[in-house]
Amino acid sequence: MEPLPQHPHVEHVVFTRVLDHLTASEYALAVLCSVSRQMKLFAVTKDLPGFDEFYREIYESSYHRITAKGSVRRILAGDHHATVVAIAVHSMHKAAEHDRLAGEAVHRMAAAEAKEDARRWITSVRAWHERTATELQVAVTRTRESVGEAFWTSALQLDD
Repeated sequence: MEPLPQHPHVEHVVFTRVLDHLTASEYALAVLCSVSRQMKLFAVTKDLPGFDEFYREIYESSYHRITAKGSVRRILAGDHHATVVAIAVHSMHKAAEHDRLAGEAVHRMAAAEAKEDARRWITSVRAWHERTATELQVAVTRTRESVGEAFWTSALQLDD
């Protein structure tokens, strides 16, 4: 891995907005996790093709979002160490990756021949997933623009 720059360009205003978008994303994800956990209780939804993958991916995405949000909070508190910024970048990227996989699983659920009761659940999950993923993507874009492409690329090389 390329060494990270010692002092990445950190703009307080940008990271305040990044935190706002991560918070909005986390809110939608919390509802999504609650809805999907409830879906595990009903035979009409828990056996949908793609549901287990969806559930696993949002679980993983949750961890990475929380890590990113904690790192951004540290940045806003004045901790601009390159590794803190890199962890924020890496975690947002990983959360987005899991969001993409969760989205693919939602499409498999939607493509299944499901009863009307299941379709309502799928519609809800799709809407909450889209909201959480969209807010995260805004945070990713703002962060990437702020830290620069070289730093962004280096940060993606962090070990999991």
